[in-house]
Amino acid sequence: MTQTFTSTQNDVIRYLYNETSNQENSFIEEALLYDKELLEFYLDCADLKSGLDTIQLSPSDRAIEQIFNYSKNYQPKI
Repeated sequence: MTQTFTSTQNDVIRYLYNETSNQENSFIEEALLYDKELLEFYLDCADLKSGLDTIQLSPSDRAIEQIFNYSKNYQPKI
């Protein structure tokens, strides 16, 4: 059975994260050449992905201090 491939936004996102096969890549790349809306979606997603990749999450100093204080005063109930 031959699978019919339709480029969707989900496929573009999978493409951005390198989760597509070589054959899918070819179809998506061709679709991006001819579909202006899909290309705009791809560029927006690529920009968002780039921003997300630079985010560094870390707890605030206050949260760390509260954790340390709790652990210093912790007494297990036996």
